[in-house]
Amino acid sequence: MSLDIKENDFTVSELKLPSPSDLCLGQISLKNCKDATIGTKIDGNIIVNQYFTDTPADKALSNGLTFTDSVVLEDWTQKLLKYKYVWLSLILAVVVTTVLCIMLIPQSHAKNNSEDTPIILNFTEALQTRQQWSKSNSETPCQLLIDHPARYVVIGHTVSLPCRTSLACETMVIQIQNDHRNRGRCDISYNFVIGDDGYIYEGRGWSKIGINALSFSCSSLGIGLVGNFNLNEPSDIMINSLKLLLKEGVNLGQISSTYKLIAHSQLNNWGSPGIHVEELIKKWDHWSTLTKEDCQCPNTSDI
Repeated sequence: MSLDIKENDFTVSELKLPSPSDLCLGQISLKNCKDATIGTKIDGNIIVNQYFTDTPADKALSNGLTFTDSVVLEDWTQKLLKYKYVWLSLILAVVVTTVLCIMLIPQSHAKNNSEDTPIILNFTEALQTRQQWSKSNSETPCQLLIDHPARYVVIGHTVSLPCRTSLACETMVIQIQNDHRNRGRCDISYNFVIGDDGYIYEGRGWSKIGINALSFSCSSLGIGLVGNFNLNEPSDIMINSLKLLLKEGVNLGQISSTYKLIAHSQLNNWGSPGIHVEELIKKWDHWSTLTKEDCQCPNTSDI
């Protein structure tokens, strides 16, 4: 079998690997060809034009175009498609973290403060003097007790939102002081105020007449607990500070060693200091009911 190649037909050079100077069509390399035909032979001149477009892939698809070398994806689109699973993972992580924060933050605020705040072990550490918290004069102009040392300690509550940080409690005590002064009183009505931060805020202080006990004010100290204890229970830190205050008063001779501990509700119908506090202090040694022989002072509701 022979291959008859006539003169002037075409010349095929030796096979070789494509080089940049060759005209390459797929895997066929042509060089020094006089008359090479691939497919249908067309006489005349052929002009080949190359067109490029930067049409984004999404528009190309929407217009019914197919991907060719002339459809170039924008850089950001390429990166987004390349790392799509990474982006999706990051977005999912942010969503999950946000949901957990929303769920856990209210619970952390609702925890009993005693879980987060250590119990204060002595009165000196717990006391916040008027000079430390009050924005006005440090001394109160209120009258001294007529009967001293105090024979009664009256426990009440402020019927307000609780305060669990020193800043919040200090702000609350200042608000109470301003309110009582605006009513024409000489100062805040309580001798001491205790917050859920565990601090004891000095109000009128030792040996001053308060107005919380009405006809018992001439021989009593009034202690206000910040919060509403018909709704909520007092924290361990608050109750611990109340015990420190009572013990210190006796040690200093400001409270009689035989004092009677009473609830504000025993003197009026205001429901103070709330059922949760009242049920607690009823179990303490100095808790007492009142009799006709107990102290009766002149009405001091306007001092």
